[in-house]
Amino acid sequence: MKFRMIANDFAIDLGTSTVSVYKKNEGLVLSEPSLMVLDENSTKVLAVGNEAKEMLGKTPSNIHVVKPIVNGVITDFNLTEAMLNYFFNKINPGMSLIQPKVVISIPDGITDIETRAIEDAALHAGSREIILAPQTLAQAFGMGLSPDDPRAILMVSMGAGTTEVSVLSLNGIVTNASLKKGGDYIDEAIIDLFKKNKKLDIGKNTAENIKNNILSLRVKDGDLSMDVDGRDMISASPKTVEVKSRDLVEAVITYADEVMNMIYEVLEKTPPELTGDIRRDGFYLSGGFANLKGIREYIESKLKISSYISEEPGLDAILGAGKILEEPDRFLKYRK
Repeated sequence: MKFRMIANDFAIDLGTSTVSVYKKNEGLVLSEPSLMVLDENSTKVLAVGNEAKEMLGKTPSNIHVVKPIVNGVITDFNLTEAMLNYFFNKINPGMSLIQPKVVISIPDGITDIETRAIEDAALHAGSREIILAPQTLAQAFGMGLSPDDPRAILMVSMGAGTTEVSVLSLNGIVTNASLKKGGDYIDEAIIDLFKKNKKLDIGKNTAENIKNNILSLRVKDGDLSMDVDGRDMISASPKTVEVKSRDLVEAVITYADEVMNMIYEVLEKTPPELTGDIRRDGFYLSGGFANLKGIREYIESKLKISSYISEEPGLDAILGAGKILEEPDRFLKYRK
């Protein structure tokens, strides 16, 4: 068994759909689905991450695919600890005399109890020191912004399980609103839409592919189409149907309006001294679901302000957590 004196410090983004890890002095080293496969008694972990994702929708009834983190919240402490152990061992295989320092990106709106659950799981998995970084704050660092400055940054974070809107300043969250919906919710909405309108039963992976490829709020994208395989709900036989983007709008429009309501709620609570910064700089869109076609333009048209999105918004949080790992004093400035 490999032995080292000091384990490598790292940062981790514990997302609803993906766990990403940044190793100090090396950068992003892995990104895998936050899924686990358990035996029939739910006592033994059979697969984690990429291997578990490949089994989704294909397992016999005595094997379960589970998500220990749902909507940014730990649903099972022991499973989360086991998943963290898996990723910790990937970064630091073997034994270490001194355990690693870990930065963890967490949702802005979680409770103190939920925060403690994440912290305890990380401690049990093996870490000597933990820095918990609010997700939108980490995303701002990851986008190359300066949330430690005395100016407002309006962040709209759209993930798999949660959507958050925050105004940041001086390394803190001035005001925030959170919604327990995101990309996973839209996957389920697409599945329901196919059952209702197409009488076709499709799987989660299929719904995710539809979401990523043709789901759009842009009118000009209405003719985007793809063939979808599933099970006919009447005959139970395999069936393929063609679907167009315009047929899917009802699966996402309600969610888009909920996001707008959150933004209005946050702006109403924002101190007047900060609204000028937002009017000048616009809003910043981040998170894995921020790539939804047309959502950026939809928000812009409602707010009448500009926006910015990075090339890979799903990596903003982990890259920001990595910056916090490399420069902790900058993150801890103004924080208790």
